[in-house]
This record gives sequence, structure tokens and C-alpha cells, in this order.
Amino acid sequence: MDPQKRRGQILGAARSLIFSSTAEGVRVEDILQELSLSKGGFYHHFASMEDVLATLVTEDLAGLLDTLTRKARESRSAVEALLCLFDFGSDEKEGESGILQAIESRPLKLRYLEILELVLYDPLDELLHSVLIRGMDSGDFALVPVQGLASIFRAVNRQLNRQAILQEEVGEIPMVRQMALRMLFRELQIIHQPEVEEFLASW
Repeated sequence: MDPQKRRGQILGAARSLIFSSTAEGVRVEDILQELSLSKGGFYHHFASMEDVLATLVTEDLAGLLDTLTRKARESRSAVEALLCLFDFGSDEKEGESGILQAIESRPLKLRYLEILELVLYDPLDELLHSVLIRGMDSGDFALVPVQGLASIFRAVNRQLNRQAILQEEVGEIPMVRQMALRMLFRELQIIHQPEVEEFLASW
């Protein structure tokens, strides 16, 4: 079989098995049995079950990034595009969790967060940068340094995702999150727009 096709077959079988059980409950042997595959056939493509899981998470995050990019481009305004980055960039809101919904243990959830850090945030920063430039060019946003705003955005999104994925006690997170969002929107001089006020009320 073509190597790429075989690799995709292994990933497809793993995803199906994980969704019918849990990420923790699926072993390499289960995939071998599902596909009538030899150990050599598996290990030619993946080093371990953790490697398979990391690849599945990366695929999910790539799909999320594609959705975010498309929604940002299709947005009627830069303000709408910015708000959609928060809603669809967070599993807590409208993002699709994919394989995450089958992960139960804290160690694997922490691994998910590590992969998210490696795979998602840099491209998300680039997308945010393009939205901010679009808004400043169109006059929707005030002219302010982009890098500082990107840092606020990343900090808020990181905390949102960590809280949602680990299901941690929220404590003062909602208050801090609101402060960070208000700071961001105030800097852009959009905080009093109706759609922004509605967005803040939903968080």
C-alpha cells in the first residue's frame, strides 16, 4: 500500500477506536487487530500510540485553524473577525474539540496543551495580526502597536483553553479575563460598539 495511504488508514482506525472508547483505552495492538496489520507495518509510520495521538491532535488543530482563517476572511468587518477568533479559538465556546472529547486523564490533557502550544499559537498570532492590520487599514480599529495586542490575545486564549481542557477551578479567572478583553477592546477603541458589548456580556 502507498505509505501515505497506509498512514492515513492507521490514523483513521485509531480515531475510530478512540471515539468508541477513550484515548487512554486504545493500544497499538488494538489498531493492529483492527487493520490486520503487522507491528512492523505500524512502527514504520509511528513510534508509539502517543505519536499517533499527537498526530490526531495536530490534525484537529489544523482543522480548527482552517476554520478560523475562513471565518475571519468571510467576516463582514474586522470587528466581527476579531470576535470570531475568540469564539472559535476556544474550546470553551464554539470550537470543535475533536479527539479532545475522548481524552480523560490529566497527563494526556496536559500533552494536548503542549501540542496546542507548539502547533496553534504562532499561526493564530499571524491570523490575529492580519485581522488587526485589516481593521487599522479600514479605520475599524485605532492605530496602536500590534505586538502588544497580540500578547494580550494570546494570554487570554491560553487561559481560556487551559481552563476548558483541564476543567480547573476558575477562581478569579473570569474577572481577569474580562479585564484583559476590555483592555484589548479599549486599546482598539471598539469597546462601546454594540456587538462588542454583547460579546463581553457573553463571556
